[in-house]
Amino acid sequence: MLSKVDPRGAKPDHRSGSYEAWQLGPSGCGIVDLAWHTYIGHDRPEVHRLLPHSEPSLVIRRRFSRNGETSNLRFEITQISPDGGTYSPEPGEEMFGLRLCPEVLEPQLGIRAADMNGQDLELPTRLALAIEPARRLAGREHFSEAWRAMLAAIKPLASTGSTDRLGRAAALSRASGGRITPAELARLVDLSPRHLRRGFSERFGLSPRGWARRLRITAAMLEAERSDRPDWAGIAAGHRFSDQAHMIRECRAILGRSPSKIHAERRPMAVSFNISD
Repeated sequence: MLSKVDPRGAKPDHRSGSYEAWQLGPSGCGIVDLAWHTYIGHDRPEVHRLLPHSEPSLVIRRRFSRNGETSNLRFEITQISPDGGTYSPEPGEEMFGLRLCPEVLEPQLGIRAADMNGQDLELPTRLALAIEPARRLAGREHFSEAWRAMLAAIKPLASTGSTDRLGRAAALSRASGGRITPAELARLVDLSPRHLRRGFSERFGLSPRGWARRLRITAAMLEAERSDRPDWAGIAAGHRFSDQAHMIRECRAILGRSPSKIHAERRPMAVSFNISD
């Protein structure tokens, strides 16, 4: 239920430092799968180590003064980060986000995920008009209400497009955490491997194999965050790496460091991690 998605209310499904996230499930209407919030005070800025992700977010981003008054407010769509990295928020920054499913961005919102690597985007006109009520609420500092109004505005847009075979392949790959091979994906959605490769590169900026590699690394690292001493061999096997050494090579190739180093950076911030399987 969207009414439960409130940083002052229901317990989040995932918490890492100031970042909190709630899984939306069916209430996300097939275009949004996660709602999240982060609040950075003036006295405790923190650097976030990002895992690979291809899901942008529709965000209310505001800067606030030391007495809590809004000094800057804007709506935007955040960039994707297929090779991870770091994000250093400014002191006095707060964000309310709805994570957008990349497989429906182009057919339903007219946004191509491949164009979002490395830059935030201005809202498309149709989307900007749709969320104007949320903008007015946020301008009056009714942020929780604005957050809900954002999702209410997006829902009608979900009926204006359809998810094609390429989109279904991307959705299946994300749902499996990258465990489905490109050959299996092509067969499941009745596309030739060549058309799947070409379509993925054009729409998402990655090959199906590159997309799956990043999903597996992300899923493995999120599982590792549940423990102070992860079972790395078991995690590697569970996420379709041939062995632990294979997972280490993949993590270094994509993120530039080993899984244990990523874990050491992120685990202290993982106050709670209980996304259900």
